[in-house]
Amino acid sequence: MENKKQTNEAQREERARANRILYLVIALILCLGAAIAGIAASVTSGRRAKPVAGTDAPAVTTGSETAPGTEGSRDAAAEPEDRVPTLSAPLSGKVYRAHDLTVPVYSVTLDEYRVHNGVDILSEAGGDVRAMASGIVTEISDHPLLGHSVSVLHAGNLTSIYRNLVPEEIDGLAVGASVVAGQVIGHVGDTALVECCDEPHLHLETTLSGVSVDPLDYVPEESIAASFSYDESFEG
Repeated sequence: MENKKQTNEAQREERARANRILYLVIALILCLGAAIAGIAASVTSGRRAKPVAGTDAPAVTTGSETAPGTEGSRDAAAEPEDRVPTLSAPLSGKVYRAHDLTVPVYSVTLDEYRVHNGVDILSEAGGDVRAMASGIVTEISDHPLLGHSVSVLHAGNLTSIYRNLVPEEIDGLAVGASVVAGQVIGHVGDTALVECCDEPHLHLETTLSGVSVDPLDYVPEESIAASFSYDESFEG
């Protein structure tokens, strides 16, 4: 009886190991496909005519930006659209994986430690995901590794990116459309291949002038306290 139990456990471990290898192979294939598609898109875009001035494309600032709460050398008369906004929480839930570009955090799906350019927030499947500030939708796509995604460009060239969403069409939500803070732009799903072994959650990213930054650095402490909790395994 004991031998049979040990055999079953060995078989389960072997299946788990095989599944991890399969996930890695699929991830590598998808990454390669995405890279090829990106190269093709770059070649195609290079052949297109330059856009005509006065189009509806969102304006991109080139001045230096500062995070909320820090001192900057901005002109006091700077226009509001040049200032990085304070963000609100996109949903309520439990933060269980931190943004960290230097210290690797554990990936359940890949069974390894790796840097993490977003914040993972556990929440009920299908729960509302809301825009963290007013802005313009710049991308709605299906990321090969992180699933259905919506990107919103805010003032100050800050972009919030919401991933692992339910793949769906939402009325009024399209590339180029304006959204307001608190507007529902998606729902918590399970479309992120590299995080498919995790519980339902939002994978939240922010970039400032194209550089990955911690989303929670732009959310006031009182909003964090009211919206998020942290479990014992949180790696922050």
